[in-house]
Amino acid sequence: MKPNDHSLDRLLRSAGNAVPHAADEVPFGFATRVVSGWLAAGPGDVMGLQTLWFRRSLLGALAVMLLSVGWSYKTDTAAPNEEMAIATYATPADLQ
Repeated sequence: MKPNDHSLDRLLRSAGNAVPHAADEVPFGFATRVVSGWLAAGPGDVMGLQTLWFRRSLLGALAVMLLSVGWSYKTDTAAPNEEMAIATYATPADLQ
């Protein structure tokens, strides 16, 4: 065996013989202060930030949607000039 294997075996044996630790618990006073602060905040304060972010994201998505619809409508209704007509005709002809 390599020297690294001996040290690994020794490490694994010592880890297997280790005494498991008890889970650390939060002190009673801290837990009661956190819960009482949460209850004192009320339901409106908890949802306020989430509602604000939702409204902002909704308005941003609406703005992007309206801009893309306007851009699409503008390009669809624009009168084609000669260059565009030639390019439109030439594209299917090139594919054949």
